[in-house]
Amino acid sequence: MKAGFASSDITPRLGVQLAGYGPYRNRAAAKITSPLRARAMAVTQGKRRALVLSLELVGVHRELAEKIRAAAAARTGLKADEVFLAVTHTHSGPATGGTFGWGEADGIYVETLPSRAAEAAAKAWAAREEVEWRYAEAPCEGIAMNRETDKGGWMFDPIEVRLDPTFRPARPQDTDPTVRVLAAYAGGKLRGLLHHFGCHAVVGSEQTFDVHGDFVGLASVQLEQKHAGATAIFLAGAIGDINPPVCHRGPAETRRGLSVLSKKYAAAVEAGLRDAQPMAAEELGVAREDVFFGRKLWKRSAVEARIAEFEQIFAAPGVTDATQIGKPPLHTNGLYMSRLQGLRSLLADYVGKKPPKKKVNVQGLRIGPVALLGCGLEIFHALQAPIMAGSPHAHTWVVSLVGGIGYAPDEPASKRSGYTDEFVPIMVGELPFKQVHADLPRALVKMARALA
Repeated sequence: MKAGFASSDITPRLGVQLAGYGPYRNRAAAKITSPLRARAMAVTQGKRRALVLSLELVGVHRELAEKIRAAAAARTGLKADEVFLAVTHTHSGPATGGTFGWGEADGIYVETLPSRAAEAAAKAWAAREEVEWRYAEAPCEGIAMNRETDKGGWMFDPIEVRLDPTFRPARPQDTDPTVRVLAAYAGGKLRGLLHHFGCHAVVGSEQTFDVHGDFVGLASVQLEQKHAGATAIFLAGAIGDINPPVCHRGPAETRRGLSVLSKKYAAAVEAGLRDAQPMAAEELGVAREDVFFGRKLWKRSAVEARIAEFEQIFAAPGVTDATQIGKPPLHTNGLYMSRLQGLRSLLADYVGKKPPKKKVNVQGLRIGPVALLGCGLEIFHALQAPIMAGSPHAHTWVVSLVGGIGYAPDEPASKRSGYTDEFVPIMVGELPFKQVHADLPRALVKMARALA
């Protein structure tokens, strides 16, 4: 099997709005702490071929994902469906659209992104050579905690507690304390690696305005510096409800958190590289499908009524454009405005009284016993277990945010009708899912079996 690895620059210019940490924050990039990269792995086995393309961005909506896959395909001769497009989910990168209120997308940045990302694909394709694969799973503890179930949330302890080497979440069973490493060697030298871990890249806050790939991106840079000429590609696992122990803090604590957690995570990946064993990989497969997951059926009149309610809020005497008025976390004017814009977009997609049927990208890629199973949503941790149990592959990696944006909450979160279940679908102009906690595992297991 042949593989090639490469990267390209996708850093925005200063002044571009950043994504994440709340609606209408106007977080404009003020400093480049670490340039952002598109990282690619091109793989061929006989007539079979595939490309993994990972971008240091918070996400790319379906339409933009299609343009990026098409650009990468055009530069390599692949089909667009052979491009497995992922993001690292850094919240310290530019907004790219698709989420109302979470940063204003910059037109020229978005327009040039497909070409800039495709440069990594073209270089990786040209760099293909016969490789030896090695595989490992290594402990990666004290870096992730479940923000839905863990006592104390993720930002209330003193930072010394959260960055202590002995820190562990109160409920480790609600996280995945393992990093998975797939490495390619040629001539005894490391050419590239995929590292896979389930945790949000959110070591920052609404108070930070610098550009970087967060702790996973900085760890990739550290790994590349240690292994000259190699490319380290991060794939986000089941990250939906998993946060690092430090986030939503000021600039000084953010810098400390990034320094400690990136080194800690890089050390875990490095341990995996040291322990990695040769892996036979004679099979290569890739598949992609647009899948409809059931949605809640809101009548057009109900959407119109909700729009009217929010419009009245912003038409009241004495109203201002202050975003924090109201009751946090879900009932402030900033979040109301995100809902209003999302509902207007949703209404525009109705055909008469019929609601839109939005589909979700589902994609799989297999290298020998390793199967990457991804979808265009942030997958909650609990959904990973049934997917892995149903997969026929020895090593199954569940990958979030592959060609899309949104959340796939577990059943308890769905019943709460809160941020992930109801607000985020509205924020992206879609209807909430009906039972994605059942539909998603079923779709990814089906994809896994198709790759067998």
